[in-house]
Amino acid sequence: MSKLDVLAIGPHPDDVELGCGGTLALAARQGRRVGILHLTRGERGTRGTPEQRLAEAEQAAAALGAVELAFLDCGDGALRSGEPEEDALIEVLRTWRPELVLGPPRHDRHPDHERGHRLVAAAAFYSGLRARGSRTMAAHRPAAVFSYMQHHSFEPTFVVDVTAVWEAKMAALAAYRSQLYQPVAPAAGNEIGSGGGRAAPVGGGAAGRHGDASEDGNAGEHGGTSGRGDAVVEGEPGFPGDQVGAHWQGATDAIHGRIGEADLRTKVSSREFRLAVEGRARHFGQLIGVALGEPFWSAQPLAVADLLAIVPGGQR
Repeated sequence: MSKLDVLAIGPHPDDVELGCGGTLALAARQGRRVGILHLTRGERGTRGTPEQRLAEAEQAAAALGAVELAFLDCGDGALRSGEPEEDALIEVLRTWRPELVLGPPRHDRHPDHERGHRLVAAAAFYSGLRARGSRTMAAHRPAAVFSYMQHHSFEPTFVVDVTAVWEAKMAALAAYRSQLYQPVAPAAGNEIGSGGGRAAPVGGGAAGRHGDASEDGNAGEHGGTSGRGDAVVEGEPGFPGDQVGAHWQGATDAIHGRIGEADLRTKVSSREFRLAVEGRARHFGQLIGVALGEPFWSAQPLAVADLLAIVPGGQR
């Protein structure tokens, strides 16, 4: 393991990719060394197995250009944030020594996300105390900890333009087949009304959103699927409107090996949630004059060396 410029930390596999996947891909494209740390394996999630989620997380990290990926065992569905968990995270911070940490928000729908925020904030501070944790590792305190947005919205401190790397983020979300809705085109012999369908191909990438323990949503809204025609819904490019019911059910059957998994549908696995991921990015992008943006919150003021470098672009 080697020094990182940016470390993104998420309570469950796909939190990072949904919340700041574009920002990580942008940093990697700019030559920064980025890493991802998942505080759990999503072992109590409604959908998928820990083994599936591990493989998905590896593929997602590769799609974003991450050079390091690791997991802690902080407990999905009842995330622990005591001294043992702090010490485990301190060890990671002192090993990778990131300048910047991106973590979950202060307030969110999923209790694990709020607990994760407190754990990250505490460990980032304590990691700078020589008397805390292992004495064999040099103390290291990240220069800043920024929070990405998950289910609950907040007034951002700043927004990152991720327009140029949006496809990398989408590739990362495509890796999370067990968790997220995957838009697909109908395959030959699987016309609408045939009841057929197949799982969307995965393009090596970063994380998506989950149905982790007690989790029904994050960054956006979702709902059920419908089964109408194969025309593209106006205003929703890339989502073949009325075949989604058959094709998402096909993906569900492929993942779980059985029929009739309505009880496994979660908020984050819905088509509406997937649409909302882009909708949120377009909203915050519009606020800074770009196509797509990812919002962040900082507890501390930002250091600005060039005022003109932070002036919004776009139509005035």
